[in-house]
Amino acid sequence: MVAGWCWSVCAAAAQEGPRLSFSGEIRERATYLSGNGFDDANPDRGWSLTQRLRFQIDAEVAPALRGRINLLSAVQTGFSDSPVDRNVLDLHEAYVEVGSEDRFVRLGRQEMRLGSQRLVGWRDGTNVRRVWDGVRGVFALGDATLDAFALQLVDVETTGAFNDTSDDDRVLAGLYWSGAAPVGNLHLYYLFAGFDDRENIEGTADERRQTLGLRSFGENGPWAWNAEAAYQFGRAGRDDIRAWTIAADISHQWRDRPLKPRLGLSANVASGDSDRGDGRLETFNALYPRGSYFSDIALLGPSNFINLRPSLQMFPRDDLLVYVDMNFFWRLDRNDGIYSPSGSLLRGPEGSDARYVNTSLSAGVEWQARDDVLFSAIYARSHPGDFIRETGPSDPIDFIELTIKFTF
Repeated sequence: MVAGWCWSVCAAAAQEGPRLSFSGEIRERATYLSGNGFDDANPDRGWSLTQRLRFQIDAEVAPALRGRINLLSAVQTGFSDSPVDRNVLDLHEAYVEVGSEDRFVRLGRQEMRLGSQRLVGWRDGTNVRRVWDGVRGVFALGDATLDAFALQLVDVETTGAFNDTSDDDRVLAGLYWSGAAPVGNLHLYYLFAGFDDRENIEGTADERRQTLGLRSFGENGPWAWNAEAAYQFGRAGRDDIRAWTIAADISHQWRDRPLKPRLGLSANVASGDSDRGDGRLETFNALYPRGSYFSDIALLGPSNFINLRPSLQMFPRDDLLVYVDMNFFWRLDRNDGIYSPSGSLLRGPEGSDARYVNTSLSAGVEWQARDDVLFSAIYARSHPGDFIRETGPSDPIDFIELTIKFTF
């Protein structure tokens, strides 16, 4: 209903002759996966092809009134039929925006990402990016900015057209403050997320989870850093929620050397549940994060884990990036399992006390051939650790992704 109202407003404004701008994207991608869930026998394996077509109209009716219509067609052929990869034709965005560029209220269907997308992200790696229905306000406060929002997740229908609707079982609201700090930049935030009938290590229950977070990031000469900590509380059925995460990235770049190498190290940890049935749910929930959270194989999610990720990036030319990274993944708590990027339980803790889960290697190339043309190629291999070998199928996973993207 909200999306339809926004469509009517923008269409009426177009008849009065607003200033219009047009943009879009064509993304073609071929993906190979040797076996999902460390299982070569899984039917979700082999090659798949995805195509994403996007056409966007932005309208400025007056200095304080703007609107957007974003049409999306995302199709897939291959081994799966998922709402993250298929949406035949729908309104991906449709909103009106009232106010100045730095102080406005936006109403309608919209994308949203916060900070480094550890908790709220676009999920651009999939064929269908995450989108919301609701209201969002952004307000400049001197050198700082306050972002306030109340949203419902949009459910994507894999068949049919113009039939996506918002889901009142998945709500997100919060305040996000960003501003300068004595060193670098600082983000402070509060998030409320509601999930009905959400599965966790304790069972299935309605979940009302609140998150308090702090992020510091910036650059100082050749050094760059991005550190974030969050604490969660609330209720999951009859259980109290008590969970946390800490994440840190640091890198050093030699800009005056050949290839301009950048060496980085990421260290991350998130809590798991230590005792089922004790009335407390301690598994961290990353809410709606970016899809490829750890490596290019979007297999493991940020719950009950310790992760180390050394990386190397090189820039042979200004338009060419070559990178390689390693991911080492452990369970933090032996009494909890491992999770997918969406937060669903992949494997419970039964059958193994081992902590080590997985090692993955990723290598890739990105070439910005022109301002409007991007080529990329990725190869990744994921090798199971003791926990995977002791709890079920444990085949290594090979992953290839070839992408060409045109924008206009």
